[in-house]
Amino acid sequence: MTLITKMSGRYPHLLPVDGQLWNEYRERFAPQHADYFYDVAVGEGRDPGANYDDRLRMMGIRLSRRRIDVIGVNPDRIDIFEITQSAGLKACGQALTYPALLRMTWQTTLPIKMIVICRSVQSDMSGIFETYGADLVIIPNSTTPPEYQDETISGSNE
Repeated sequence: MTLITKMSGRYPHLLPVDGQLWNEYRERFAPQHADYFYDVAVGEGRDPGANYDDRLRMMGIRLSRRRIDVIGVNPDRIDIFEITQSAGLKACGQALTYPALLRMTWQTTLPIKMIVICRSVQSDMSGIFETYGADLVIIPNSTTPPEYQDETISGSNE
């Protein structure tokens, strides 16, 4: 895997607006990780079935695996970053499942923290992220200081 730090162009798997949001997050919070990984495939993928030849079946399985936007790795913990313009039900589902899928795929026992970075959060969802232990970082499209609901970016996953 290749280490990619801040980029002015496109990050793998991220829309340009989400890449800009990721750059803004990194500028404002300066998270420190030993490595960053982008577009990380997790889970098993789905087999399209016996009606397809083996080559197409393997391609279908590979392409249907879940994709994590960004993973930050340190010797003592892993941070998963979901980057989206509006955090809603989809981001909440990703926040719930990605840590388990990453643990299964990477066979790691390190603590895993889920961080959702967004421009806005759908009103009925903000408390749900907190309920399930995901940090929610809102960076509005303005000069207003960002809201970070878990005042620290580092520390142990409890």
